[in-house]
Amino acid sequence: MSTSFWISLATAVTTGIFAFLVLARYWVRRRWHLLAWGIGLVLYSVSSLAQAILFNQFNEFLFKLWYWAGAVAVAPCLGQGTLFLLARTKKWTWISFWIITALSLISLPLIFSAELNPAAYQPGIDLTEQFQEIFTVTGAAKTIRIILVIVLNTYGTILLVGGAIYSAFIFWRKRVLPHRMWGNVLIAIGGLLPAMGGFLILLGSPDFKYLGQLLGGILLFAGFLVATKGEPVP
Repeated sequence: MSTSFWISLATAVTTGIFAFLVLARYWVRRRWHLLAWGIGLVLYSVSSLAQAILFNQFNEFLFKLWYWAGAVAVAPCLGQGTLFLLARTKKWTWISFWIITALSLISLPLIFSAELNPAAYQPGIDLTEQFQEIFTVTGAAKTIRIILVIVLNTYGTILLVGGAIYSAFIFWRKRVLPHRMWGNVLIAIGGLLPAMGGFLILLGSPDFKYLGQLLGGILLFAGFLVATKGEPVP
């Protein structure tokens, strides 16, 4: 098996465990930010697992699931979780939630009803280098799909990374809870990596790819553990 396969599998396991811990906290505390983060991490794990499977064999459903979860849904879910946590005006938080939910749902038929060209698939080759040849959709549908990826990833990145930087700055300025400051620093760095994954999938960039996804998941997980150090579990 290729190194890329094992890295993708490790990413799926890491983020899957992370998702379980976050959703366990949600089950006890019933906080919306935990639910949004948990869903985002489940999608992160599912996308990585699909990526590992697709490295050696093609499956139309898994290919579309990989694209939708990884390129469309992960970043806005994680970003929305941060907004739920930090926003003081819940009205606008819920408005933004319904907007990104609607955009994510709009993307579903665009991706899952799209015609594919399985003959273009090459086993052992990075999906980011060949997905554009596998997708046969052109014209308005392709343009809308690309716009949705850009908008949702930008939204999620700004909220997740910006929220973590803001929180780290507040703790630093007040000189309190240094573990939370450092936890948010790790989250900010890690948050850039999975969010960038959507752009890399979109652009077909051969750089960064699988290792960046794994490091992003690890840093997010580490940041969460550091920031919540000393809190009751779950």
